[in-house]
Amino acid sequence: MFLLSAKRIKFLTAFITISLLHCYQPALAAGPPEPSIFTNPMALALLLVMALLLIIIGVLSAVLVGAADIKIEQKKKNGEIKQKVLPMIMLAVLLTSSGILQAQDEAPVEKVKTVSTIAGLQPSVFYLMNGVILLEFLIILALLVNIRLLIKKEKEKLTGLSPEAITELKRNKISWWGKMNKFKPASQEADLVMDHEYDGIRELDNSLPPWWLYGFYATILFAIIYLWRYHVSHTAPSSIEEYTASVTKAQLETQEYLKKKGDAVDENTVVYLPGADDLAEGKSIFQKSCASCHKESGAGDVGPNLTDDYWMHGNDMKSVFKTIRYGINAMPQWQNTYSNKQIAQVASYVKSLHGTNPASPKAPQGALMKEDAPATADVKQ
Repeated sequence: MFLLSAKRIKFLTAFITISLLHCYQPALAAGPPEPSIFTNPMALALLLVMALLLIIIGVLSAVLVGAADIKIEQKKKNGEIKQKVLPMIMLAVLLTSSGILQAQDEAPVEKVKTVSTIAGLQPSVFYLMNGVILLEFLIILALLVNIRLLIKKEKEKLTGLSPEAITELKRNKISWWGKMNKFKPASQEADLVMDHEYDGIRELDNSLPPWWLYGFYATILFAIIYLWRYHVSHTAPSSIEEYTASVTKAQLETQEYLKKKGDAVDENTVVYLPGADDLAEGKSIFQKSCASCHKESGAGDVGPNLTDDYWMHGNDMKSVFKTIRYGINAMPQWQNTYSNKQIAQVASYVKSLHGTNPASPKAPQGALMKEDAPATADVKQ
């Protein structure tokens, strides 16, 4: 059993203290322009952790030394031999610190290069501080192991049992996994054997493992809560309701996307929209905003007749779209009222009025233009 003597603990404490001072030396060696290590939040946090761990080491060391005076005296010789390693480590740390200070003092200012930092600390300082913290954790672990072994030895002495009896107790001792499963020790196996056997195979009357039993109870409780929440109180949406809501949301998002996509149309990319939905939407807008000048049939009133072969500003789809969007002369512009998609629908409806021969048409205006088959967008019916 490895025990930490009082002298060894003192050497470890001194080593950690010197390491803490070493963490501060690079910041001092860099000169006044470098910020102090004590102004860095990361450095302060690491120093605080090191100080707390050092206090824990001191407390555990005091407990171990006070409870194991005899053991420490017995291993004092070995301890003195091993203690020689720690002064050598501390001496190396001091020499390294002096070398860093001397090297930084002799370095010309113009040759100083920007050094990458970790959380505002020089890499050497950052890794050294974390190394000290790791060392402190290892020391605490060693102290705890020694205290546990010492207590275990003392308990065995107090029982007054023979080594054979202690071995038997260890054999019958149930592990933590056995306790979780309510395993019985091997000495009680005969009491668990059931009366029947088959082909030399016997069955033990063991209880269900507690973790399995409690897990089963938890599933029953979950089922009750689920049934009440989703099918009785309806305080949460059912799977069908969630599906319906997701479909509705997707449809709204699709409509919004198509609406924005339609606004990307302009007089250079517009095409005739022969779809029934597009023509119906165009007719609705036409009757609401255009019929006052062109009549609902497109025969013309204040505005020109839109059903004959005469056009004042062009009869192709792009020209009609441009006229509706920007307006011309007495024709108002509609770009601030309707989206480009809606204007394309109106233009398509206007093109669909050609040749309908409504009653009482207005006299032709503009130039005679031959009607060409308009370019159409691909529409899936």
